Amino acid sequence: MDARGIVGILDEKGEVSLDTWKALSVKKNSDGTVDVLYRNLHVGTGDDPVFLWIYANIVEEDGDVRVLERITFKREDIVWLLRYVAKKGEGL
Repeated sequence: MDARGIVGILDEKGEVSLDTWKALSVKKNSDGTVDVLYRNLHVGTGDDPVFLWIYANIVEEDGDVRVLERITFKREDIVWLLRYVAKKGEGL
């Protein structure tokens, strides 16, 4: 299944509306999952966009994509996470 097919299935199933979200990147993983990154077309600005990350399972036999996890975030959230992830497990 190609990237356009994955994005199309998620739109058809009502998981992600392409009227609201623009697909930016699709990364297929070796374990049969896929990461899809979207940008919101209505919320946020060019300097401060809102993103949606979807982690999904590709079911080749059924020609289906099943969402396992979804997270909406802004760029500042990534900076915040990286600051703490880079500390490699230091506690609060």
